[in-house]
Amino acid sequence: MEKIVSPCLGPNYLVDPKIIEMKVHDVHQLVKIPSLPPNKKIESFEELLQLPENLSFLPLASIPKNVTRISALEMLDATRIPKELPEYVGPTITVEIKPKQGFFQTHPTISVPFCNNCILQMEKCQSDTFKQMYDFCPLQLFSGDFERMRHALQSLIHIPHRNLRLFVDGNLIHYDEKTLEWGELNRALFDRMEQKLQEGDEPLKFGIDDILDALCLIISGSVSFESFSLQPHSVLAQILKAQQIDSIGIVRAHCMLKQLTDKQLNELRDKTRIAKIGLQGVLALPEDDPLSELIKYFVAATMKDCSVMVSLRRIPDSSIDSTKLHGNDIIAMPNGSYFAYSVKVVDLDPKSPKNLTNAYARFMAGVKLIEMNEIQRNPCI
Repeated sequence: MEKIVSPCLGPNYLVDPKIIEMKVHDVHQLVKIPSLPPNKKIESFEELLQLPENLSFLPLASIPKNVTRISALEMLDATRIPKELPEYVGPTITVEIKPKQGFFQTHPTISVPFCNNCILQMEKCQSDTFKQMYDFCPLQLFSGDFERMRHALQSLIHIPHRNLRLFVDGNLIHYDEKTLEWGELNRALFDRMEQKLQEGDEPLKFGIDDILDALCLIISGSVSFESFSLQPHSVLAQILKAQQIDSIGIVRAHCMLKQLTDKQLNELRDKTRIAKIGLQGVLALPEDDPLSELIKYFVAATMKDCSVMVSLRRIPDSSIDSTKLHGNDIIAMPNGSYFAYSVKVVDLDPKSPKNLTNAYARFMAGVKLIEMNEIQRNPCI
């Protein structure tokens, strides 16, 4: 994280984790939680003790007998705005976006007008992972064009797949397995926000469209729609730059992977070795060397699968100055309202050769579907 990811993104977008130690039996109980229904509240640790042991993702039988404690990373809750807000109106709304690969890549022997993400998603739809294909394309999201970016985000609201989730005050309300209709979403997100700020004031009306506009401004780094573009300091621009460390693409990467010796494969799997040389060391690795190119590919692969968490909360005009004093970022909307916001990049886990092997098989299956004309979809380019 410190040697590779942080230089790509900068510390303001990263969640600073702490290393903690926990008893094995406590961890065993805690990892029952992912088996529970979303948003099910657990009020005390004792409640976990009452749940069946087979719900745990860490069976006690899988732990060596001499291991009594486990180290873990304690992470910031990215569905919260971390800095204090003197005043606010309504809930904290968090949008989690998986932007995916934001540039088009060519591959040897393959000539289809679709980006990597859309090819993989078409394959997933054909294999019944998803019921229907969405209209989202990462090339639109990273385009720097307001209308195209907005369309990309709106497409994810309608059909999220696993690229978008919506939270209200930390509670997951809208995701692939449970989507809300447009009207239901508006009520869930904005009923409390439309309250009057002062007696006699007319409340401002809000809707999903306002959130889409705010998201476009925030993730592009723009300050207005008139001068809208993808700014170099923005979270999307920095993710895109890190993704472009990969110059070979998934097909060449898979071919190179098969050419590695056992020794080279072990070097590729050694994440500590890569961390030691740091990002500048990775960028300085020689071209046309399979191991070097694959190291770059896997560094970029982490950035192609990360998530961007954007949390917003409306603030009244009267608290703008004091909110800024507390170090919060603020965005002004065309309707005269203001939002404090926070942006964090998460899901930055390193990718392995196994990830590449699995993704390549799905990618080639998707290409075959397209070449057989079994997919009807507008091209990405």
